[in-house]
Amino acid sequence: MNSIRIIRTLFIWFLGMAQATLSLAAQDISINLSAPAQVAVGERFRVVFTVNARPAEFTAPLFSDFRVLSGPSQSTSTSTQIINNQVTTTFTISYTYVLEAVKEGRFSIGAASVVVDGTSYSSNTHTITVSGQASPGGSTPPPSTQQPGQQTEAQITSRDIFVRAEVSNNNPYQSEQVIITYKLFTRLPISRYSIEKLPSFQGFWSENLTDTSQPPTTTEVIDGVQYSVAEIRRAAIFPQRSGELRIEPLEVECLVRLRSQQRSGSIFDDFFGGSVFGNVQNVPHVVRSNQVTLQVRPLPSQNRPYSFKGQVGRYEMTASISEQELDVNNATNLKIRIEGNGNIRMVEKPDIQFPQNLEVFDPNVADHIRNERSGVKGSREYDWVIIPRTPGEFTIPVIQFSYFDPSAGRYVNQTAGPFTLHVTGYAGVAGESSSTGRSEFQQITQDIRFIVTRPFSLTTFGQLFYKSRTFYILLILPFLLFAILLVAGRREVKVRSNVMLMRNRKADKLARKRLKKAAILMRTKDELLFYDEIFKALWGYLSDKLSIPQSKLNKEEAIKAFKQKGISEIIANDFLEVLNNCEYARFAPSDSANDMEDMYGRAVQSIITLEKEIRNKRLNLA
Repeated sequence: MNSIRIIRTLFIWFLGMAQATLSLAAQDISINLSAPAQVAVGERFRVVFTVNARPAEFTAPLFSDFRVLSGPSQSTSTSTQIINNQVTTTFTISYTYVLEAVKEGRFSIGAASVVVDGTSYSSNTHTITVSGQASPGGSTPPPSTQQPGQQTEAQITSRDIFVRAEVSNNNPYQSEQVIITYKLFTRLPISRYSIEKLPSFQGFWSENLTDTSQPPTTTEVIDGVQYSVAEIRRAAIFPQRSGELRIEPLEVECLVRLRSQQRSGSIFDDFFGGSVFGNVQNVPHVVRSNQVTLQVRPLPSQNRPYSFKGQVGRYEMTASISEQELDVNNATNLKIRIEGNGNIRMVEKPDIQFPQNLEVFDPNVADHIRNERSGVKGSREYDWVIIPRTPGEFTIPVIQFSYFDPSAGRYVNQTAGPFTLHVTGYAGVAGESSSTGRSEFQQITQDIRFIVTRPFSLTTFGQLFYKSRTFYILLILPFLLFAILLVAGRREVKVRSNVMLMRNRKADKLARKRLKKAAILMRTKDELLFYDEIFKALWGYLSDKLSIPQSKLNKEEAIKAFKQKGISEIIANDFLEVLNNCEYARFAPSDSANDMEDMYGRAVQSIITLEKEIRNKRLNLA
């Protein structure tokens, strides 16, 4: 009985699949374009082309009035419904482009076209109005063209995901520390996020306070909607001028996990409650925070102390000196520590009027700065090395440090000291500075005692190198060597420019190179290449030695050149005979290895004999 039910169920499934295929093939084919009707300059938006059939070819329009950031990204979906054994199947494929508006005006996006079963179909056109001001909280999504119950990237709105920038004080004083926080609000699951564009903070000094670990999430309810909230960026900013200052939006790209409410289209998945795979999409979505405007108040000029150098916050100054009783030329250290909450890196050293008889070195600066969630805190320490050069009592006057307290709205002046140094010892110790203190001199009868007081004469010992023969030879030798090298160089250039002469000189070398190659071919018994290489060696040697181009060289020209150079007729005939035998062997090779060895020996001997004859004729002529 159970088997009959299973067979019946399977039969219904297969019947439904067949009907679904016929239904899918019979539906009307269309392509639809969807995009937002209005965007702002600099805003990103999506253009989606949806086709209800699988096309063989897709052609997008030109987006000449917009900047194309990505696309096309392709996605497909299939929906199957079985009601009373009636199967209804809907198939869609989407092509998504991400664009950015670059200028104001009204622009039209042309129609896209697809080819399905050899027929071309075109989409509708769409007009977009680009305004000059971006909407807060990110990009405006295009209207949905999806089936009911399905959520895609085209349906992510600014109420689903947005970034909010919050500041601790909208009306700070100049140089006052302000904490700015960027929070990500979402009611959709996000697998990851990345900050694509940070504000430049133009007009501010900024310090990053963001925790490097994974940010914790909290829950907030806004207008009756519950959001998961994560703090993704935190910074301390210090306005450097008064007036209205704007902070640019922060741009974040989120990878949103969207779950389709439609079925996968598989009857088996429908029967077993749906597939757990393939119905979750990771969709990139870009959001931008709101722009923040600060009204920065200038620091009051009334009651401003002369020691004020621009520090704003809350600080405390302490000063100490290591030794107040010391000897001349011994060192003591004056340390001033300024600690507090504010822009520690901009704290300047106090102005101190040191006594003239103290040698004071530039201070060593040590920073201990902490970037905490509550802001920038820490300390800066100045360490002066002081060396007294004369004995006495020296007083370092009162040290003043002033800052502006924004919470109280007034200037605060802190003081330390004075410090008195009691210096003992004597001036004039070795190593003291000659610019400090005085020195007394005692006049004596004689300050220089001469070794010899009687008259004496000086004579030359040995021979001086200056103006000697060796001196003049070494003086002239570089010029002589330069002249010799110059003449030799010019002669070499002249010789190398004579092509015929160079070929004549290298003829023997080139011939030997070809004969070595021929010897290798002889050992491998490659007769055809062997005789060809011997012929090239003899013919090339003859062309180079007789200064006759190979294109004009023949036996008659060779005999004529031999007679002109006075070469013996016997030597000339022997050379030409070897050349004739080699040429004959090229076209009628024999099977004997002895013939190859004999030909190689005769070729080498003929070249050597002819080379000696030519050299002897040159010597006789010389």
